[in-house]
Amino acid sequence: MNVEFHYYITKYIALEAGFAEDEAEIIAYSSQLVDDNYISYQFQTPSGETYQNFATQTRDIAQPDTDRMRKYLLFHYLPGDPTDPRVRRKDGKMHLLMTTPASSFAQDIFFETTKNESLYSLGIASHMISDTFSHQNFVGMPDEINSLRDSEGILHAVIGHQHLGDKPDIPNLIWHDPRLIDRYTPVDNLDRLLLAANKLYTNYVFMTSYPARWSTVKKNITAMIGPKINETQKSPTNAPQSRVTKYQELLSGFGGAADYNMNKWLQQAVKEDINSINDPAQILTLNPDYEKTDWFRFQEAVKMYLHISESKLEPLFSQVDIPNW
Repeated sequence: MNVEFHYYITKYIALEAGFAEDEAEIIAYSSQLVDDNYISYQFQTPSGETYQNFATQTRDIAQPDTDRMRKYLLFHYLPGDPTDPRVRRKDGKMHLLMTTPASSFAQDIFFETTKNESLYSLGIASHMISDTFSHQNFVGMPDEINSLRDSEGILHAVIGHQHLGDKPDIPNLIWHDPRLIDRYTPVDNLDRLLLAANKLYTNYVFMTSYPARWSTVKKNITAMIGPKINETQKSPTNAPQSRVTKYQELLSGFGGAADYNMNKWLQQAVKEDINSINDPAQILTLNPDYEKTDWFRFQEAVKMYLHISESKLEPLFSQVDIPNW
């Protein structure tokens, strides 16, 4: 999924599930920030101590980075059920860490990491479980099982959907995955998106005990996404402005704005101008009240999520030799 789902649609789902506008904003912003939190900075606290955030994404999936596999396997390609029928491949191969939609692992981690009722944790867990739909049939580590054959018929050890670019994340795209058996080769992203939205909405309503009206939510989301396109019609723009405008118009009906800025929370926590930072190694200065900021609370929720999800999946990870863990 991209910012269209992780921020705009997630916020809409949260509002429909009974969360207040300010609560829905925290959930949605946290969900999208998982993708945009790709720099691990060094910070100096007002007391002179050092603080460091844990980056939950890498700027470029093809570029090696410390803790790279931990980022992908826990936040973006959570392992599921490798025997799921939707994973059937032409070559018959399986992988123990294959991502499948809303697996028992994903659901368990979702509810375990949100027991503390932190909206930041809920946003992080929402990102994870949504990505299990769009990233299904991929593994979050270098492996030929992710690869398409090159011009010479050779497979390469790539991470996730690297060879397919952004195709799995475009909401209205119909594309083809030649790795899968013919029945599953055509992939309708809108179908996957609606399944992800339904799972998120169901989980939220379970938490809020709010009256469910999924048929209306589904109808509104489908209308916002608009007509489906094929691979020849694919736009290089991740979130076309026409759709963003639709999201904003719908969300305005709930009494709030919806204009995502990836640096907003960080800027509230530090003294420096984030837009002028060119060196990620630069030590940033945290404001006196940084512990009360959304950014800090998100970062602490990331560390808690990291601990819980890694503990839950340790028995599985111990069976696989994961590089650069």
